[in-house]
Amino acid sequence: MRTTRSGPAVRILALAVLLTATVANAQTGDGWQWSITPYLWATDINEDLILEGEVVGGGRTEFKDLADKIDTSLQLHFEGIKNRWGFFGDINYVELSDSETGDQGIVRFEVEIEEAVFEAGAIYRPGGSSGRLDLLFGTRVTTVDEDYRLRVGELDPLQRSIDESYADALVGVRYNIPLSDRWAISMRGDVSLGGTDYMWTAQGLIGWRFGSRRQSALFAGYRYRDMEFSKAGEFEVRKTVSGIGLGIKIGF
Repeated sequence: MRTTRSGPAVRILALAVLLTATVANAQTGDGWQWSITPYLWATDINEDLILEGEVVGGGRTEFKDLADKIDTSLQLHFEGIKNRWGFFGDINYVELSDSETGDQGIVRFEVEIEEAVFEAGAIYRPGGSSGRLDLLFGTRVTTVDEDYRLRVGELDPLQRSIDESYADALVGVRYNIPLSDRWAISMRGDVSLGGTDYMWTAQGLIGWRFGSRRQSALFAGYRYRDMEFSKAGEFEVRKTVSGIGLGIKIGF
């Protein structure tokens, strides 16, 4: 494992703390409903690296194999809504590293990867504060920073870096189904286009609500994301990310 490049992680964490503090200081008596939701998305990843129409690399990696390679991870969702209109944001950031050493200890291959997906936009609830349907409009920004190093003995390492950013327009829909006073189901689907060739997400969650107004919830569910994008001006990447999500929604 490597020493974490803390700059981006610290900036993202500082932003999350600032957003949390801002929402926490908001007036709850003015009709706004606020929530902060830290969560964990335990993902399996399937990736194909394509050059001139042929698959030249990639493969499938399960979460259990990723867990010990994670240096930093931050997943946070936040939103506020009043009557028909609101806003949302989501941060999904992960920092990974791995290395392999040859049998003689002379050759060593190291990889460091930072990936982040940021979402921000507006919520429109046609039915007002008691409505079940939410329409989502906004933007999704994906950043990928990869460093590959090949070390041979005491020689200077051979290094290749890829630093890409993709900005997409996002549209989506979310539907909330109350099952009882405490239990509810939430389903969401969205698609984004622009910087990437495409990215779409589908998720289903079941939550147990608590609090005096049932404004908070513990939840579990499943999220699936499929995307295609260009990398380094040479390759096409087809990637699916899927797995179980767990979290706590803190509403006030």
